[in-house]
Amino acid sequence: MFKPRLTKPESGNKYYNTIANGGYSGAIVGNPKDAGCNVLANCVGYAAGRFNEIIGAQGFTYFKYPPNAEDFYDTAKQQGLKVGTEPKLGAIIVWAKGKTWTSSDGAGHVAVVEQIQADGSIITSESGYGCASPFWTSHRYKGNGNWGAGTEYRFLGFVYQPEIVPTNIIKKGDKGAAVEWLQKKLYERGYLPKDQIDGIFGKITLGALCGFQLENGLVVDGICGDATKAKL
Repeated sequence: MFKPRLTKPESGNKYYNTIANGGYSGAIVGNPKDAGCNVLANCVGYAAGRFNEIIGAQGFTYFKYPPNAEDFYDTAKQQGLKVGTEPKLGAIIVWAKGKTWTSSDGAGHVAVVEQIQADGSIITSESGYGCASPFWTSHRYKGNGNWGAGTEYRFLGFVYQPEIVPTNIIKKGDKGAAVEWLQKKLYERGYLPKDQIDGIFGKITLGALCGFQLENGLVVDGICGDATKAKL
């Protein structure tokens, strides 16, 4: 289950420290350097670290050596990540600095979507090179399409988290992220009510899964194995 980061990373967190400092990141050291998270203050070091922290792998899967901020968008597409213009939890929001492509200086800014409010606004977590604070959160509104950035910045889009397909068999009685993944897939396909996405594999999830299996030519055993996951 997605857990928003609304406070500064704890000292020694490997996603926010350089490889030379015992961490995972290939980013440059921030300015001013934070003693416990030395890629801060720096927006690209923070965003890359946070994106991979959400994925949860022991190390960096994407953006290990983060590019300039505005280049996150194209780099993401090159790495096979999906991009778009609507916010999603855990996505990186990308701005270029300069009103046009010819005026862009390569700097820009990146932040991470931590919460999406009922009115469509978002809460982002951020850092910035040369900023006095190594971490902060912002409440951003789409407004004129620029998501609260200054007029010298231009919104490019969002870089979305990759879909992580569970590797284990999912069955009745299970709890946790794998069950939540299954429930979301069943909801998206019209087999499960949205309010049943709770990470607990009970009778309702079992019925929805069996219905999906029956209507998609699968063995109806109420167990989400490789064949069912592939069809989902």
